[in-house]
Amino acid sequence: MLLAPASVQISSAQTAPDSTASLVGEVQGAMTGDPAVGAIVFLRRADRGAITDSAGAFRIDSIAPGPDTLVIRYPGIDVQSTAMEFEAGTISRATFLLAERLFQVADLQVEIKRLSVDEREFERRRRTGQGIFITREEMLERATTLPSDALRNIPRVVVSVFGIGGQIVTIGGYQLSACRPRYMIDGTLMNEDFELDDVRIDDIELIEIYRGPSEVPIRYKQETNRCGLIVINIRGGGEG
Repeated sequence: MLLAPASVQISSAQTAPDSTASLVGEVQGAMTGDPAVGAIVFLRRADRGAITDSAGAFRIDSIAPGPDTLVIRYPGIDVQSTAMEFEAGTISRATFLLAERLFQVADLQVEIKRLSVDEREFERRRRTGQGIFITREEMLERATTLPSDALRNIPRVVVSVFGIGGQIVTIGGYQLSACRPRYMIDGTLMNEDFELDDVRIDDIELIEIYRGPSEVPIRYKQETNRCGLIVINIRGGGEG
């Protein structure tokens, strides 16, 4: 579904100091104006994305100039998208209003049954012995309440508590060399400040943990850093 033109409100664009562009936005319900918390927002061509915070806000940086398609996924609402244009050295600010048409029951049943993971590809990666894989069933068995809880007790992975109710994942143990991995959701690389618990646990089908470049499959090599990559597959994660 395309967002209607009125649903994208570009309020301003200011200069940025480099040759790429940035997008600062908010996602709200069209009827209520309430923030859409935990919506997955990504740019199809740039292959970069973010998840909205408690105010429905997000930011995506390092966007290549030119046309792109912004896609928004939010639980219970059809996938929505809109065309955008980015200029080098600018920061665009926009408000995106979701058309609140819920899935019909039949549509929802189909989405729940359809896996976002290519099962043959998944089994091939798991047979290599590289990486650690946590399925939805395993998270349910462990009575996990936060996605990061599922990573506890994995060698070289540390889940630390910070602030009030927040948890941060690092790879490399407690040594000074420990750092945050990069994250990818359904093939889209997230911003560097992304945290695993920004995703609702009920939306996750599979978590893949690669603890450093030596474990990362070739298909993901360009998306990692020295502390590895965590790949999150969303339930029924296609664009519909």
